Amino acid sequence: MDIIEAKQNQLKSILTNSVAESGGRSAADAREIAIAHAKLIQHRKDLEREILDSLVLLSEYPLVRETTYSASNPAPSDVSGFKAHVRLFQPSDYDDLIEERNVNELCGYSLCPKMKRKVGRGGKWKLTGSGDIVKLEDIEKWCSAACAKRALFVKVQLNDTAAWERAGIPDIQIDLLEEDRSAESESDKTARELSDLKLEGQRQTAEDAKALALERGEHVVGNDAGKVKVVLKEKETKVPKPEEVPGRSGDDHLLIEGYKFDLPSRPKQES
Repeated sequence: MDIIEAKQNQLKSILTNSVAESGGRSAADAREIAIAHAKLIQHRKDLEREILDSLVLLSEYPLVRETTYSASNPAPSDVSGFKAHVRLFQPSDYDDLIEERNVNELCGYSLCPKMKRKVGRGGKWKLTGSGDIVKLEDIEKWCSAACAKRALFVKVQLNDTAAWERAGIPDIQIDLLEEDRSAESESDKTARELSDLKLEGQRQTAEDAKALALERGEHVVGNDAGKVKVVLKEKETKVPKPEEVPGRSGDDHLLIEGYKFDLPSRPKQES
């Protein structure tokens, strides 16, 4: 019996120590996870602030406004600056940039120094020379149809993937519509194509990870933006009471919409 009690005490001490160690490890792990999440959120905020600063700066482009340069032939410094600032934009950020430039009465294309067009008064729609019917606000975003093509050519290269998922790819390239690529070497072309493939692969990996996390019921950090917290409360219902039916009387047939009238009494006939 003493041997059995000694074994039980030894087993209890082992279990107690293992529980204490696991509790310590879980607390340390939780702290590390919390720190990692805080760093991730701060990194995302820094990128969002950087994108906002780039948007404000590009709303004043081009910085070089000499007669030798134009939207089709911008200054090399403006081209490099534009590509560096717009590389992490999403299509929605680019739309905000166009709107910001229009507020400043500038053409929506960032490398164009001209003012935007003003068609004048009229309805919301405009008949173009080619016979197309387009919105008036879409025409007034640009100084010309050529600048509209240049701006949209840049927009289609932007990715809907979040900026923090693409920030680790330093070789993301943005091309211009009329950019001369004759001097591009074969190695540069290969590097540009590989960066596009890497970006697409990273986007697909991120989407798969999010789908897997949702399937497991895990919380995805940064996935609560734009959501509204809804609290469902069960409404207490009560059994309806049976309606109280008033007693019937012998004069109910004399009631019309609640009003009782008396029938004229007949005189008694004398026998």
